[in-house]
Amino acid sequence: MTPLKALVALMAMAAVFEMVLSTNYTVGAPDGLWDTSTDYTKWVSDKTFHPGDNLLFSYSSVHDVWEVTSEDYDTCLKESPLEKYSGGSTLIALTETGSRFFFCSTLTHCSEGQKLEVSVVSSEPPSDSPPPLPSSRSSPPPPSGDSLAMNIQISEMIALAFGAILMMIVI
Repeated sequence: MTPLKALVALMAMAAVFEMVLSTNYTVGAPDGLWDTSTDYTKWVSDKTFHPGDNLLFSYSSVHDVWEVTSEDYDTCLKESPLEKYSGGSTLIALTETGSRFFFCSTLTHCSEGQKLEVSVVSSEPPSDSPPPLPSSRSSPPPPSGDSLAMNIQISEMIALAFGAILMMIVI
C-alpha cells in the first residue's frame, strides 16, 4: 500500500472511531417530537451526554428551538437567546462539558414544559477515581429504543468504513 493510501485509510479509521464514540439523541424519543406533550425532565433523566454527542430536535412549524442562558431558561424569558433555530429539524452538537438550556419560544410553550436542560459531562474518568469494579458475568438486557437505533447506526458506520478501506487497498 502506498503511503498516501495508508494515510487516507488511517484518517478514515479515525473518523469512524470518533463517530462510534458519539451518540445522536432524538429529543423526545420514542415519539421523537419537540412538542408540549413530552416530559423532557423525565426524558433526559436516564441519559448521560458527552462531548461529541448530538441532539436532534424534530418539530412542526408552530415550534422552534432557542438555546438560552440558565436564567432565561428558569424564567422562560424570550429576550436574548444565545441561538435561534427553526425549520422543523435541528441538530445541535454538544462540543464541551457543562449545562445547555433549550426551550420553544412559541406563546406559553416554555412555561407549559417545552424546555430541556442537558448536562454534558467528560468522557474521561476523574483522575482520582478508584479503578472500575470487575463486571458481572450476567449478560446485559437487549438494546431497545434509542440504544437499539444507535447500535444499528454504529454497525452501519463500521461496515461502511471497512468497505471504504478495503476499496482503497484494492485500488
